[in-house]
Amino acid sequence: MKPLLLYLLLICFGNGVLSAQQYQFKNYKVEEGLVSNETLDMLQDSKHRIWVSTVSGISCFDGQNFTNYTIENGLASNVCFSIFEDSKERIWVGTFNKGISFIENGKVINIESEKFKNLGIVTSFLEGEDGAIYIFCVGGAAKYIDGKITVLIDSILTPEFSDFEDVAWYDNNTIYIATTGKGIFKMTLNPFKIENIYNQENGINNICYSVVVDKNKNIWVGAYGELYKIVNETLTKYKFKPEDFDKNRIHNIHLENEDQLYLSLEGNGLGIFNKKTGDLELINESKGLPTNYIYRTIKDTEGNFWMTSYGEGIIRFRDTSFKVYKKELGLPAKSAYAATYWNNEMILATDNGLLAISENKEVKTLVKDTQVKNIFVTPANTLLFTTNGDVRELSTNGSQKLIDKGYYNLLYKDEKYTFLFETERIKVLSKDATYFIKTNRSIAIVPIEDRYILCKVSGLFQTNGIKVDTIPGLNRSEHFNFRSIDPVSKNEVIAGSESKIYYIKLDDGQFQTKIYDMKRFKNLKSFKALKVDNNDLWLAGRDLFMKVDLGNLLKNDTVIAKTYKTIPNFLKNEVDFNSLFVTKDDKVLASSLDGLLVFDETAYVPLTKPPKIDLGGVHLFSEPLIDSLYRTKKGIMLPYEKNYLSFSMQAITFTYPENVYYKYRMKGLRDGDEWSQPTKDPNVVFSYLPPGAYVFEFTADNGDGLWQQNPYEYSFTITVPFWRTWIFWASVISFSTLLFFFIYYYRNKAEKKRNEAYTHNLIQGQEEERIRVARELHDSVGQKLMLLAKKTKSTGNPEMEFLATNTLEELRTISRGLHPANLERLGPTAAIINLINEVDNNTNIFFTHEIEDIDTLLSRDASLHLYRIIQEVLNNMVKHAEAKAATVTIEKKKNTIEATISDNGKGFENSEKIRTSASLGMKTLLERAKILHSKIDIKSQINKGTTVTLTIPI
Repeated sequence: MKPLLLYLLLICFGNGVLSAQQYQFKNYKVEEGLVSNETLDMLQDSKHRIWVSTVSGISCFDGQNFTNYTIENGLASNVCFSIFEDSKERIWVGTFNKGISFIENGKVINIESEKFKNLGIVTSFLEGEDGAIYIFCVGGAAKYIDGKITVLIDSILTPEFSDFEDVAWYDNNTIYIATTGKGIFKMTLNPFKIENIYNQENGINNICYSVVVDKNKNIWVGAYGELYKIVNETLTKYKFKPEDFDKNRIHNIHLENEDQLYLSLEGNGLGIFNKKTGDLELINESKGLPTNYIYRTIKDTEGNFWMTSYGEGIIRFRDTSFKVYKKELGLPAKSAYAATYWNNEMILATDNGLLAISENKEVKTLVKDTQVKNIFVTPANTLLFTTNGDVRELSTNGSQKLIDKGYYNLLYKDEKYTFLFETERIKVLSKDATYFIKTNRSIAIVPIEDRYILCKVSGLFQTNGIKVDTIPGLNRSEHFNFRSIDPVSKNEVIAGSESKIYYIKLDDGQFQTKIYDMKRFKNLKSFKALKVDNNDLWLAGRDLFMKVDLGNLLKNDTVIAKTYKTIPNFLKNEVDFNSLFVTKDDKVLASSLDGLLVFDETAYVPLTKPPKIDLGGVHLFSEPLIDSLYRTKKGIMLPYEKNYLSFSMQAITFTYPENVYYKYRMKGLRDGDEWSQPTKDPNVVFSYLPPGAYVFEFTADNGDGLWQQNPYEYSFTITVPFWRTWIFWASVISFSTLLFFFIYYYRNKAEKKRNEAYTHNLIQGQEEERIRVARELHDSVGQKLMLLAKKTKSTGNPEMEFLATNTLEELRTISRGLHPANLERLGPTAAIINLINEVDNNTNIFFTHEIEDIDTLLSRDASLHLYRIIQEVLNNMVKHAEAKAATVTIEKKKNTIEATISDNGKGFENSEKIRTSASLGMKTLLERAKILHSKIDIKSQINKGTTVTLTIPI
């Protein structure tokens, strides 16, 4: 069997073998969206995004997508040497002889200044406490504050101050500068002073690339081939292997912790420097690093290391927990296939025979010049092994015994049987017989009580060494695609298929089986192998190992597991079936066509932080939504027709970005409080949202199952169409009501005017008719009666004379009643007085009157209407009031004439009865009052008389 494989070679060959291990790296290049593969500087900003300066522009990376900035976006130059974020979250870019630019809210702003022509390449930035940006260049230094550039150092004027490369604050007034020509400078800001404090004369290399100051105020300087520490002006040199001097050009120093510095080496990859011992561990191409030319190393918020490089883009490195050992290890063989312990030595099966490695690391050849693929230690302490043409048995004294000829891919032997596995059958050897069991190729065989479990791709079977049979309850048509098997105890085994985990126990000849769906083991995909290690069940899948608490699984049916992931496609070919092995020091091994995969749990760096989430963008239909166009004091207000919204969710995480899941909800919709099912699609569309107030919320996990607990919220409102607003309907109802009342009012007014005009015309016609009748009576009938009276007087008949005279007088009275001739001859004042006197003379009512002269105040028609009103009131008084006395008063008051007629008659219970009376005379009276635009007031009490007051405007 080959699970143990090369791990044990590490123990035996020591450092020589260690140099052949390959760590896990992930590099991002132009193919992934990076603007250039030649990268120079790097930072992680306050929003957790990675910014990279390259020779072709700037790239911003959120873990999944790159946003690039070039001269087409406004950069001063595509060749960007340095990059920096200030306290205002602006990204500063230092260019090649083109000055500086900064990126703010996605927009590029260039700071154009003639002063940069002398300063040349911008290599570094710093920010002061006052917000000033200090800019360091090959040709000097400058300061930017309040939109102004001030040159501090110009190498044209002071050539001794030049070649500035890297800078670091010592305190808020002191800056240390590494130069590539004159060692280390110290610059004091107030008062301004610069001096060359360390150079070749002081014992350091003049070519210094980097400088940092740790929290203990130790100054670390990275130079050409050497590392320096300056403490209280005392210099300590660290020299590494002389043969690597030209490769150890330290371009950047990352302060990792109290004990370690991470050195970016131009020529030797990444160096891990131990401060206490002075040792340098190299991680370079020999250990899988894509290139040996590293210029900048940073550590992100999730614990990943990022490196800029020459030609390999940016490189991500997390830890050394996963390693791959390739075939090229310097062994006396090209390949190793299996390993085991035998006689206190490690036995390796290789393509060049059997090797034995003792505890003191001595190597000897047990079998040479033949390929050995399978080895097995027998109960008799012999070593059974296969070659390309036979099976042999090696004893402890070195003698070999031929067991059988042929090619076998699997071996197993106990006290009863020897199993030799061919492709189509198993050859079984016992003390008394040899026979064959016909079966397809097997993956593994394990003992269980008095029989064996045979694991094949097609299913699990039991055999007693003579025949193969099915296991009750495990029909091969339902249970297939097996990958691995391992014993738990003498009567228990664990097996795994592509979709299930099987626990099988044999108790008194009866099989008991528990089956666990592989979906319960979250994130485990493409299962390949398993291994039982005490109470742990190790599972291997695509790009990860999983450690499951076996006791909880079997006793409580509970999955408690830890997942250990590596980068996608760390192995181009996945691990072999049934190839897991756990060593004595708890390393987990698995073989593959790509080599041996070794996992060290103690070196694993778990991902413990949720992702930084942000809204990548909002689209309205297919166009980006510009919030400012719709933002009001009440928030974002969208018109009702702008209701087709697309949201782009963003989770900024770098460790497992390919496994990020999102959940979202739209509060304000029906069931809007319920989260969606997790999805990998970061885009979500809400089409034709009805009017209302909404809050779009989303969250994401970090690719390892840890969710961000604080969802991102985006609030907006889709307004109601104006015809559906309460204001609109209130306005419509109000307008309709007003319109109805206006129409009703004007119709009534018009009708009233028509009625008034009709009444006026009727009254006018009545008056005209009265005048005509009165004239006819006076001029015709009256004349004839007067002639008749004269004739009867001449006849001497007194009775006829009296009758004619009396008739003539009644005719004249009727004529005066129809038309008061005195009104025209004497005026309204005298006519009214005559009317009162006439009523007084012909009734028992005692009249008094006080009438002012109003002849000049009223028109002819108004005088007639006033006369008729008084006439009608007096007639009603005579007919109904039963009054003993009455008073008529007419007087002028300011702009009115007030006529008052009072009596002491029996009165009325309700004076309104007079107004609503069906009497034609009363209706005519009221109409005449309207014609005069006057106000008539009638007050009456029972037995207390009636008072009628007419107020006429003049």
